[in-house]
Amino acid sequence: MIVRFAAVLLTVFGTAIIGYSPAVAIGEDVFVVPRVAVQAQAGSATAAKNTAQRQGRRRAMDILLRRLTIEEDWVYLPSLAMGLPAEASASVEASFGATSVIPAPPASAERDVVVLTDKDLERLESGFEVYNEKSSSATYRAFVTYRFKPAAVRKLLKDAQIPYSETQTRTALVLPVLQTKTGLYLWEDNNPWMAAWNGRPYNNELTPMTAPLGDLEDAASITARQAIALDQTALRMMGERYSVSQVIVAHAFLQQIDGEDLLRVRLINGYRESGELQELDELEFADMNDVDVAPRSIVQQGPDTNSFIPAQVGDILAEGWFRQASGNFPLLAERSIDTTIAKHAKPWKERTLIDHNVIGVLETSAYYISIGEWSKIRSALVSTPLVGSVQVRALSRAGAEMLIRAYGDPGKLIVAMESQGLALWTEDGDHWMIATPSTAQAVRNRDRRRGRRDRLGSNEDGQSEFQPASLEPDNYDRDEKIESEF
Repeated sequence: MIVRFAAVLLTVFGTAIIGYSPAVAIGEDVFVVPRVAVQAQAGSATAAKNTAQRQGRRRAMDILLRRLTIEEDWVYLPSLAMGLPAEASASVEASFGATSVIPAPPASAERDVVVLTDKDLERLESGFEVYNEKSSSATYRAFVTYRFKPAAVRKLLKDAQIPYSETQTRTALVLPVLQTKTGLYLWEDNNPWMAAWNGRPYNNELTPMTAPLGDLEDAASITARQAIALDQTALRMMGERYSVSQVIVAHAFLQQIDGEDLLRVRLINGYRESGELQELDELEFADMNDVDVAPRSIVQQGPDTNSFIPAQVGDILAEGWFRQASGNFPLLAERSIDTTIAKHAKPWKERTLIDHNVIGVLETSAYYISIGEWSKIRSALVSTPLVGSVQVRALSRAGAEMLIRAYGDPGKLIVAMESQGLALWTEDGDHWMIATPSTAQAVRNRDRRRGRRDRLGSNEDGQSEFQPASLEPDNYDRDEKIESEF
């Protein structure tokens, strides 16, 4: 019976280890850089178009590489949009507009300087889409979405020995509230802060965010003042409407001083499912008039990459101060959004970095009570770049015994599984277990009761009395192990 059920599983999922490339649709969104503004002037419309799209491709790759890597490693990345080599390079013999760039020897034995020519960028690109195209006899202007080849970008960073992350959190809803000396703005037509968030999608970030529609239902659900006050009823209503587990209030405080725009931006954790409202003294509206007020708390990474401090309602997820000459608020807004999102993503990125220099093999038991749960576990492992391969050594109707080959600290894999709705844990540091949260709780309850029975004594057959068949690991067929692939 057990072997027959295993055969059904293999029929559903194909042969069973996982030795695969991690490139799957679910993780490829991060390799898309949407709506990059391009413009150029040249001797002809065609030349202007080619120049604009080439410059846009450089800027898009800049955005992508810095999205995937931590700031400490950016010195090994070229500044393509500026036409400059990586800071860690000592010399070059040509600019990035030329066909060849000769880097100096790597500044670190652990990292290589990344060098990319225009030809390299074309090979890394898988396609592009053009929007709002406008051209004349000598000028070209458009928005371009660039798509890059995941496997090629991964290889580029792996060969340079630069750790990277491509695991996304769940998408959060952003409420862009602008405050000026004249008042608060959210749904008003003259809110350029909302327009900036809607101008370029941010759902391709490692911490993806989406702006609301701004329709009548939104306006009836929450006001700007309620958003700033972190009104939990109103914020929960918005979260439910957009089917998200987190709502972030993007509060921008704008002042104009001596011909300059001074902008303070804070991403505030407004609502999270099962979150509790903290004291909000720092977030009281009266305090918002002072642009120099320090935040109440910033969510940070602990010294250990696994000691992440989860955000509570009212926490400041990221903040920044920005200034430029008055007259071009859209540019200032775009720059501030990019910077604060990068700050917000940093702790998550550090928790999910893929370091191919560190490889471990985890002996793991997978628990499930249906083929649907098994499918979810399989899909999560297949789509996680932290996993190099998985060998299924035994399979039954209740679970599977596997060897998971993972990159980096296992704590990062725990985070990656959490982001896909699964629990990965260990009781002794040697053997690991994976299951959906509800099944994981049942397994833990069973183990605790077994431990208690062992202490209190066994039944007359010498066996623990608490042995539900649906979660009993002894159902595995040890004599006929399955040594094929997922």
